[in-house]
Amino acid sequence: MPNPLRACDIGFLDDLFVDPAERGQRLGEALIEELVKIAKSKGWPKIRWITADDNYRARTLYDRVAQKTMWNTYEIVVE
Repeated sequence: MPNPLRACDIGFLDDLFVDPAERGQRLGEALIEELVKIAKSKGWPKIRWITADDNYRARTLYDRVAQKTMWNTYEIVVE
């Protein structure tokens, strides 16, 4: 994904899902670690993603492996 403010590409994680039957095995963390390896190989300086405010389980992981940003996300639904 292009980052126009830095004139470089960055990684964007669109969705991360671990089957409920497989949770508790640190698979989400392993997936993110693999994504970091990909980012390094591609020269991406950062990876970004968003999550719902009430997604407590995911946010526990994200708070452990990443830094929360100051940005809020907005959207316009075009009908």
